[in-house]
Amino acid sequence: MERMRGRSGPSGPSEVPAWAMRANEAIERVFLLLRLSVLWALLSLLGLVVLGVAPASVAAADVLIASRHGAKVPVLSTMWRSYRDHLVPVNLRMLPLLAVQLGAAAMLWIVLGGGAPGAIGAYVLGGAAVASLSWSTASLAVIVAVPRIRRQDVLVTWRLALLVPGTIPLRVLGLTLGLGAWIVVCTLLWPVAVLLGAGTAIDLATSLLGRRVELLLEDLEATAAASRRARDGAVGGAPDPLAPHTGSAGAP
Repeated sequence: MERMRGRSGPSGPSEVPAWAMRANEAIERVFLLLRLSVLWALLSLLGLVVLGVAPASVAAADVLIASRHGAKVPVLSTMWRSYRDHLVPVNLRMLPLLAVQLGAAAMLWIVLGGGAPGAIGAYVLGGAAVASLSWSTASLAVIVAVPRIRRQDVLVTWRLALLVPGTIPLRVLGLTLGLGAWIVVCTLLWPVAVLLGAGTAIDLATSLLGRRVELLLEDLEATAAASRRARDGAVGGAPDPLAPHTGSAGAP
């Protein structure tokens, strides 16, 4: 009887193995990046590439940010709404940096093709091209990955996008190396580039920069608020030199 009671109940494993859950999460992530890449390409073509790449990238980043904690996000509707909302403002903020990025890439291509005048010229132009390309790419990634920065005025967005990469050099270096490696993979395996290229690149930028830059901005805002409170307290506690002096009743 005890043996029969011990055998009663459902058979099989009591919980799903950890490796199976991780494999399922990886498959879902790949499927999400696949959908993002395809929709990114379609939305970029909708904007005639020049005006479509920036809002399509932001739309893909918004989906990745919304799904950061495993939430199910309607990819098509979310990307379309974000694309329409950011079509004009994001192009105003990102097109100048995209022009710098394209110019730096063209200069690097010329140098690698032997078009630089002499060895010294090749080193100088190549170094300048690499620096410009890396910094403009990091600035663009900051705008794409951090909604708080793209909501600022145009000049404030440019200032933050240009300055923030200097405060997180290791993450910018990781982003540069990661994107470079991914570009090599996509160049060698063009089906991977078509199906996963854009989605994976935007996911890399969002993962490396998104939350870290948000925390940095929150710390800066808290520090600025504390400085304002300290300044206001100092001003409020100091005697006003323009106020009339009132002595005690028995004073002469």
